[in-house]
Amino acid sequence: MMIALDNPLEFEGGSIRPLKPGDVHAGYVDGLNDPQVNRYLVGVRQSVQSTESVMQFVRQNIEAPDAALFGIWQAGQDQHCGTIRLHAIERIHHSAHIGVCLFDRRAWYKGMASCAVNVLTQWALETMHLRWIEAGMYADNLASEKTFLAAGYEWVYDVQDKYLFEGRAAAAKVYAARNRLWQKPS
Repeated sequence: MMIALDNPLEFEGGSIRPLKPGDVHAGYVDGLNDPQVNRYLVGVRQSVQSTESVMQFVRQNIEAPDAALFGIWQAGQDQHCGTIRLHAIERIHHSAHIGVCLFDRRAWYKGMASCAVNVLTQWALETMHLRWIEAGMYADNLASEKTFLAAGYEWVYDVQDKYLFEGRAAAAKVYAARNRLWQKPS
């Protein structure tokens, strides 16, 4: 889904904007292949990523009617350090799922991910008129949990043994942001 933004969505220390194939760079590809980065990224770690496979993913998200992929830029940097994605966007239910990945480890522990989640969530609730945005994660992914809590998400429920992680059954935790002022658009 091509999201039209006149300007990037800015937050303290950075910004996000829709990602284009021309934004793909070697650091992005290398980061996705880094076992510390892709530990919780099921699809990414299933095969070695290449410039072409990453560009294909970006193109698929541009063309998808139910997804939007954004790059995360640190202030003053030419190349993005992460991505944030709305997907499974459901117009009937006015809901979506969200995921974030900082593939450049130099951007970790600076609040970039939670700021990006916060700014995209607020924009999607207000501009796309969503009423519910859901983030699911492995229960032991504490960095992701902290990211979404810092962005204002609330714990909703756990699903025991939902996934297999490193060869064992693992629980999933689900957090959500809700538009408490939501009214059906006319």
